[in-house]
Amino acid sequence: MISACCQQGYFNSLVGYRKPLILLFALSLLVACNEGSGFKPKTSVGDKVPASEHRTAAEAGSWQKVCTMDRPDQLHKWKISELRKANKPFLVVFGTPQHCTMCVDQLRRVASLQEKYGERFAFLHIDEYRDDAVWVEWGVKGEPWTFIVDQKGLVRKVFPGPTDLAVMEQVINEIIKEQS
Repeated sequence: MISACCQQGYFNSLVGYRKPLILLFALSLLVACNEGSGFKPKTSVGDKVPASEHRTAAEAGSWQKVCTMDRPDQLHKWKISELRKANKPFLVVFGTPQHCTMCVDQLRRVASLQEKYGERFAFLHIDEYRDDAVWVEWGVKGEPWTFIVDQKGLVRKVFPGPTDLAVMEQVINEIIKEQS
């Protein structure tokens, strides 16, 4: 039967019909992954961040109620609204570790930064499964996204996907230096 279809050109015409669709799909993925377009969040470099209200681990009663990580996560101590009022710089990761291994890796990197910088800089994690409203407010789609925000509440850098520690540290150090 297949050989008969091939002899009649049916199979070749079917493949020929799909090639443009496959090419179009591949191009749309490339455009979507481009930092300049596609899944770019609504909040970007230079923007004043929303004074988002979300639950902290203390308010919720446990970290599991604000995070889908499979182990304790110390990135749920602060509210964005409180940090904005206190003029405290911060880094926030939008990611859902329950289904995103890149998010888990990014959160581990950020946790190591939190250990290094302590109280000089705030570090947060917003989990989509636990607080979708903040994702909507910031216009975040896809994950992970990391935003570094200065003491004025302005986005200084946005990182799509996993990010090297040294790159994040460079921006953090610039902001800390400006505060001195």
